[in-house]
Amino acid sequence: MTIPTDQAVYRVRKLYRKEAAAKGYRYSLEMLDERTRQIMATCELVGRATFAVLALVDEQQRVWHMGPTRKIMPSRWIVTDPQQRVVMQFEQSILGKLSNPLHKVVFSLLDAEGRVVYRLLDPRSNIGDRIFGIGPDDWVISDGDRLAAKLVRLPRREPRAPGLLGALKALLRSADPAIVSMGAQHAFPAPVALALLMLFQELTDASAGA
Repeated sequence: MTIPTDQAVYRVRKLYRKEAAAKGYRYSLEMLDERTRQIMATCELVGRATFAVLALVDEQQRVWHMGPTRKIMPSRWIVTDPQQRVVMQFEQSILGKLSNPLHKVVFSLLDAEGRVVYRLLDPRSNIGDRIFGIGPDDWVISDGDRLAAKLVRLPRREPRAPGLLGALKALLRSADPAIVSMGAQHAFPAPVALALLMLFQELTDASAGA
């Protein structure tokens, strides 16, 4: 997909670091600013994102954390900054799809006081498509009726081989998860955005396999 140059984009890249291969280590994630190509946040995933307390390192090498509020069947996760202040809370909206016939609410994003500031929605309906102008695989982050950001998948930046073989490989090429903000500034600090994508991927993958 083509992203307008005036929109801020975070791209997530997955890799495996041999030096990080401790017990329970699965993989590492880097979140890059698509415009500057600077690494804005990293995380070494040990265990499951929904159950673990994760260390998220920002571009200044400061450590943020995300963890669930309970160990058994967690439904809320808290992100804290390097000073251990609550920056964002993610609450899984189990009943959201029952209360809203047009959108399935995946997460409510809460501030430190527990007020809803954004919602992560699956708007797979004709009405939702018209309201937000999204693609078939996009998920949206809304601020009320305003679109704040989208979760998308972007083709990896790899050189294309010439000829038919190159065309076939391009069709099969993997894509990176990304967050596209609607403005020139990112809607979220990079560690918060990375935490959100990690939770989103794990929970939606689990539900798809259920």
